[in-house]
Amino acid sequence: MRVANVETILAASMVAGALLGWRYAMLVTVAVMGVSDATIYAIGYGGEFGGPALLGITAFTWSGMMFAGFIGAAAGHHRILFTTRSMAVLTTISIPATLLFDIWTAFGDWLFLAGPRGVSLAAVYYLQIPFTLIHLASSIVFVPLFGSMFSWLAPAPSPRPIPEPTEGPP
Repeated sequence: MRVANVETILAASMVAGALLGWRYAMLVTVAVMGVSDATIYAIGYGGEFGGPALLGITAFTWSGMMFAGFIGAAAGHHRILFTTRSMAVLTTISIPATLLFDIWTAFGDWLFLAGPRGVSLAAVYYLQIPFTLIHLASSIVFVPLFGSMFSWLAPAPSPRPIPEPTEGPP
């Protein structure tokens, strides 16, 4: 039996993209996904599917997370200030990002895991609904939470010096 999980990596990727730009969104995503996947596979999860299937679903999962980071970077392309309004905007943007991620990875699940076992794509998407609802809830909680934490930790931007007025000709 599979149980829906709370997922924080998408939120971290989006916030990294919004705060630091797309390069750091990729770095955060690859680092966190690499450590988490290595840990999961080291404890034996997924071994029953075989190497090619795991590589295939990993490609879908990682690319989906990177895409979420790019969405965060696009939302913060003007280096958003971490205000309540900008956190609300980023949280709102996380909803379609989460939906796109879940649609993309469910397709990968069907392509590499469920489809070869005779499960239809429609059944995979139907069974994805509880996971997507939990994933949406976690994005709605973790995007503003992570954004607020990072905004509190980030140094305030330096004020620009105001030039001294120059006197004109006498």
